[in-house]
Order: sequence, then structure tokens, then C-alpha cells
Amino acid sequence: MILIIKTNYSYSYKTQIKLLFINFILVAILPSNFFAKKIVKELRKKNEDVILITTSLRDFRFKKKIKSHNVIHFIGSPTVTIIGILALTRFKVWHKKIIVSWIGFDVRRVKHNIFWRLTTKIFKNLIDVNITEDEEAVNNLRKANVIAEIKQPPIYSIYNIHDLPKEKKIAVYLPDKLKKDFDSYQGNLIKKLIEEFPHVDFIITRNSGRYFSNRKNVECIKWAENMEDIYKQVLAVIRLPIEDTTGVTIIETLSMGRTMIASATTFPYCKIVKNYEDLKLHLKEVLKNPTLNTKGSEYVHKIYDNDKFTNELITIYNNLSKS
Repeated sequence: MILIIKTNYSYSYKTQIKLLFINFILVAILPSNFFAKKIVKELRKKNEDVILITTSLRDFRFKKKIKSHNVIHFIGSPTVTIIGILALTRFKVWHKKIIVSWIGFDVRRVKHNIFWRLTTKIFKNLIDVNITEDEEAVNNLRKANVIAEIKQPPIYSIYNIHDLPKEKKIAVYLPDKLKKDFDSYQGNLIKKLIEEFPHVDFIITRNSGRYFSNRKNVECIKWAENMEDIYKQVLAVIRLPIEDTTGVTIIETLSMGRTMIASATTFPYCKIVKNYEDLKLHLKEVLKNPTLNTKGSEYVHKIYDNDKFTNELITIYNNLSKS
């Protein structure tokens, strides 16, 4: 398998690049197969011939394996990791067309780290198409001379609107694999909130529980295969990145008609948090007057269409393969 530095979180571990063969298109999905599986599912609805494989930088037969596949799609930019740059260079030497989907971690690296901003400027010309999820990311990439367009990946689970539960329960998205992950999602604000609302039950996803071991009103879940069941149990979802692109959590939460309490976003129909007092106020509002977020649900169901996003992605692949 190709090994890279994991790019959607700042871990210093090597991980896999997942590769999708779509007819004559090679799509490299990294760092895990979670989003790859979702993309495969949507492509197969279009009767595309999709095969998920892994490969290695040390596999000298790999060039022959991908001879008839001329487009590579990175989910996460290869220009912000050393091994990613090596993989990108090798594919370009083989005259492959490259499309990169920029995620929040990549954008933050380019924005705040001089070294990765420089490597991106150096290697950006090896990329044929850059896409990302929102306007803020487009603006930040422009500062590194990367011209990107807004395109949504077909990865969203869009749920039917569902009646609110009677229980006072709130979900929180708070990854904590590294301390910096916990900090980047303002974990200390969440800890303070939980302490001030002991009568409210909290479900914290992507979380080991190491920071909440003594809290009886907290359930921590490292990984949830079925987020729909969790959303059905809660009145609202909290997601507080210091800086990010529009997260999948926001779209899925609104689709079910739940209140989304979020920071670092301009997405409509969310309750925006800029400080702890905002967070506390929004939670009090939800608890005092639980209300279905019908407008948010209608907006997401109207705009976020995986079928449309899949067609747009296939069009990009086909245009690159012909150029």
C-alpha cells in the first residue's frame, strides 16, 4: 500500500491511500476508507464499475497496474505531507491527471504553516483540478496561489425529519485521539458546559472518554456506524472547531431537523458560537423550548443531493481523462 502521513488530522503516523478504479479513472481516497465507501456507494448507483484496492510505493508493478487509468483523485491534499508529495510527483511523472479535494486540515496547514504553504506553492502546478466545500476555504487557498472551486463530495447521509425526543439529551462531536484534536474542537468549553448542566445527558462522538471519566451524564463513543440513531435521541448537536470547512455533521444534523450549535461556520440555520456565553445561551434556548429545525431540514434536503454531486464528480473525471 502507499503510505502517507495522515492528512485530515495532524497525526505523525503513516496510513493508507485507498484507490478506487472507476472505469478508466483512478481515484485515490485518503486517509481511510470511510468516505471511500460512501463515494463507491454513490458511484455504483450510476452503474459505474468501482473496485477498491490498496497499493505500495515499493510496488514496482503498480505503474503497470494503473496503465489504463489516467485520473487520480486525492481526498485531502498531498502537498501538505512529505509522503503525499512523493506520491503526487510519481503519479505526475506517469502523466496522470490529478484532482484534489481540500479538507479542513489541509486548508489550516496552508493557512498557518509557512513550510506547507511553500510546498503547496511549489507543487500546486502538478494538480489539474482543486475542489473544496465552502467559500472560506476557497479564499484561504487563494492566499497560497491555489485556485479552487466549490464542489461537494457525494458523502452525505441525508435523513428524514424526525420528531424530537422527550429526554434532555445533546450530542457533541469532539475528537480526542490527540490532545491537539481535543483542543482544536474546544474541548475545555464542552467540559465546562457539561459541568454546568448536570441534569442534561450528553453523547460525545469520536471520543475515548478520557476527559470525562467521572461524569455520569456523559456517554462517549469512539466510532458510531449509525449516526442516524444518535441524532434521533437528541435535541441538538454541538460542534465547535476553532477553524474548519463545513462538516458532514452539520449537514446530517440539519437534515433530521435538529438544532445545530456550531462555531467556525456561516452555514445557514445554525446557532453560531463565538464564545462560551454563546454556547451556554444556545443550549438554554434548546432546553427551554425544544423546536424542530424544519427550515434547516428543508434547506439541506433541497441543496444536498448526492446524486447531483456524483454526476458533477463523474463529469470532472471524464473531462480530465479526455484532456
